Amino acid sequence: MAIGLGQIAAGGVAALSMNAIAKQMAVSGAALYRYFAGRDDLLTALVVQAYEDLAQTMETAAAGRHRSAGARVQAVADAYRNWALAKPHCYRLVFSTWLGADHLSSKEVVSASARSMNVFLSALGQLPESGESSGRTVNPALAAELTAWHSRSAEPALPASTLRLGIASWTRLHGLVSLELDGHLRATTIDPALLYSAEVADLIGADAA
Repeated sequence: MAIGLGQIAAGGVAALSMNAIAKQMAVSGAALYRYFAGRDDLLTALVVQAYEDLAQTMETAAAGRHRSAGARVQAVADAYRNWALAKPHCYRLVFSTWLGADHLSSKEVVSASARSMNVFLSALGQLPESGESSGRTVNPALAAELTAWHSRSAEPALPASTLRLGIASWTRLHGLVSLELDGHLRATTIDPALLYSAEVADLIGADAA
């Protein structure tokens, strides 16, 4: 798996090769199939590993001593971006890799991807204006789907308004990070870190102080 991740870091997902891994390990190609049924299974395992690494990074940030709920959200959001910048190949691996329906919906991938999202949702849930009292209304049909989605994790239930805020906020932060990594913000000459900080500040609101 370490060799495979190195291949991806050097040449993207397309560079992942079971035969090349076997050659570097000085074993037969058939020997690798005792551990993985094929390239897709290895790729899935690497996606799960990357998701777990991201979640651990965000959990560490969330567990720190924070003066406010807003500061916790800030720390988690910063951990997300810093991880992406430090490990762009891992970021692209989890967010830009087509695994196919069977692998993408596998229990291992769903569980690993939910772990980092749950860290984000838990931090958001502590913001004073994130719950039902915020006045944010959620379409009943959407609320039902959000609740069903979150119920697949073992985490405590959260208001539909928090879940909607979580997904909407994540897509905005994810969009900025993706644009930054792929160089699409360079032409603006705007510091991506400042854009990201402003987005997080909007999310946190008054609690950022």
